[in-house]
Amino acid sequence: MIELANESQKENRLEMIRKALKDKAPMTYSELEDSGQLESFLEGREEEMMAYFHEAQNKAWEETKAAFLDFFDPSYDETSSPM
Repeated sequence: MIELANESQKENRLEMIRKALKDKAPMTYSELEDSGQLESFLEGREEEMMAYFHEAQNKAWEETKAAFLDFFDPSYDETSSPM
């Protein structure tokens, strides 16, 4: 599923959002379609979705680094360090 985050998959994401909107909120879908705002709505929702994804991805990366790069020597005494 992560491949859907690639920029080349934008049309697939838009279609996924369109289908979810049509299936889960058909009245809203019809109103947006009738008013000519459907495409604009889908584009905006896709942008929000990708911003959310990238924020979550960055947070996950920071948490991963913290978990796997946090080393220490239990016997190291900082008071005897020349620094």
